Amino acid sequence: MNEDLDFESIEQKSYSDYPEAVRNNAKRVLKYVEQNGWGPCGTDVGKQRANQLAKGEPVSVDTIKRMYSYLSRHEVDLQSSSSYEDGCGLLMYDAWGGKAALSWSRSKLRELGEIKEQSNMGFLTKGINQGFQDADMKQGVVSGYFAMFGNKDLDGDVIERGAFAKTIQERGPNGKKLIKYLLDHDSKKSVALITNLEEDMKGLRYEAKIGTHSLGVDFMKMVESGLINQHSFGFSVPKDKQYFDGTKKANVIKEVIMYEGSAVQFLGANPETTFIDLKSESDAFEYLDRLEKFVRTSDATDETLVKLEERLKSLYEVLKPKEITLEEVKADLDSNKLIESLKSTFRNHGRIAN
Repeated sequence: MNEDLDFESIEQKSYSDYPEAVRNNAKRVLKYVEQNGWGPCGTDVGKQRANQLAKGEPVSVDTIKRMYSYLSRHEVDLQSSSSYEDGCGLLMYDAWGGKAALSWSRSKLRELGEIKEQSNMGFLTKGINQGFQDADMKQGVVSGYFAMFGNKDLDGDVIERGAFAKTIQERGPNGKKLIKYLLDHDSKKSVALITNLEEDMKGLRYEAKIGTHSLGVDFMKMVESGLINQHSFGFSVPKDKQYFDGTKKANVIKEVIMYEGSAVQFLGANPETTFIDLKSESDAFEYLDRLEKFVRTSDATDETLVKLEERLKSLYEVLKPKEITLEEVKADLDSNKLIESLKSTFRNHGRIAN
């Protein structure tokens, strides 16, 4: 990111209004470390930060600056670290609050006048908790929204209507056709072709034709099974095309350069997308059952099923009752036995029906 920080002294206040996802990311790290240890990962400062955020303690402006600096610089580490067992990247990133903390620290520093927007912000992603507006599986056509106008999001941003007009004209389906349709922002997973992209009074609406290649076929099966129910888009903001509105306490985006739109799963690519983002606990278990059924019965490709099995185990871990630990599950259980064991635990706690 090419944002310059103004480190001129201001009154050193402390803030604890960071989102619950920041606390949850830090708690998840501490829970993992309690069972597995830190290993070679982390400094004393990073470990202290995890404890501070997990407790919801206030952080000073200087600490917010350090959070923003660390999370901005180390975002690239997430490309090679997708789990806590996979090196130190994701573990320490979440120890500092994860992507939710990056969004919050950026928004807070803007609010305090500590960030001067000098040039493009770099590649960003922004998502909404909305599924498909329509899905015609016979024709292989889906439609929905990638973005909404006028609402302040968790990043502290408000997108103005008209912000996509130029990029649609230049890069959209009637322009150079440079805006891709991806799954989970993965550039290797282009699953559909955007055939229409337009702004309406509500937001950025699209229609897309699902591909007939293996990834497209798997994507269609996942849509039919209800595994995809969020949308997001990748973009950057041109210089001088945003400003901080002190009345709204929000960063107002007037124009974007859009690179891709993504269909996103629950517990998708963003680490801060956790159980708390679901509408209710029952929604989480309903999704869990759909996901388990898909993994068990689908004829999707092995690559897709392996990824979904990992997602399924991750979801069970997030929803597992606090008093149950992995040490109560024998290490030699295979994936299916682990899933059945955890489901039995949930039933015993009255959290899912028999």
